[in-house]
Amino acid sequence: MIFGLFSAQSQAEEHRHNKLWRISAAVLGAVTIADMQSSVGRQEANPFLASQNGQFSGRGMALNGAGVGAMLGVQYLMLRKHPQADKYAAGANFAAAALTGAIVVHNHMVK
Repeated sequence: MIFGLFSAQSQAEEHRHNKLWRISAAVLGAVTIADMQSSVGRQEANPFLASQNGQFSGRGMALNGAGVGAMLGVQYLMLRKHPQADKYAAGANFAAAALTGAIVVHNHMVK
């Protein structure tokens, strides 16, 4: 019974630490969606995300979403093995969200 209590306590601490990463992943996802919304139908500066006519469209959305999803997926797998690294992963997500947020603001100012 005592081992069960210690196990439950460690799982609760792991969940509490993991919460910051989950919040950062949600923020990054929301900012990525805002970036896509602010870019659709406009000329895309990144040739990898641009369609044949140079605009940001479905292809760019798919590649952008896949990139963010892959990054979060790799982090998730890493955090399953090393849960103590959640602060670093969350920091990377918040930094990426801040950079993407600046791009969203720029896109809306150019409109």
